[in-house]
Formats: sequence, structure tokens, C-alpha cells
Amino acid sequence: MRITFVGGSTGQGGSPRLYRDEESGDFIVQGYVVTDPADLTQMEIPSGETVVRVPASLFTYLPKDEANGVS
Repeated sequence: MRITFVGGSTGQGGSPRLYRDEESGDFIVQGYVVTDPADLTQMEIPSGETVVRVPASLFTYLPKDEANGVS
């Protein structure tokens, strides 16, 4: 896997940040862990997965076609 930095709202490696796996084309998100039980009970999160909160402003770094759901 070759990961490249796409963009972020903060400096010094802080959250949130967006990365891309250049081999698969998948995006990888660094964000704030969601820990509120009330929020988590509204979702069915499988074992081995987690949920992160990312400000909508981070998605300005997505290529236009991908932000609209087109690959």
C-alpha cells in the first residue's frame, strides 16, 4: 500500500486529514474518534471497525468527480 497525503485542515499532522491509498484508490481519513454511547447506538459498527468524525470542510480536498460519488 502506498499512502499519499491529500489535504488537511490543520498543520503539524493534526486532525482532520485525508489520505489516499494509491494502489486501491481508497481514501483514508484521520479524524476524531466518536465515543458518545448515544451516537454509537444509532450505528451498527462491526468488530474491527471504528467511527471517526470529520468536518465537511475536509472534503474540499476530494477530486470533484469523487466528491460526487463518481469514480
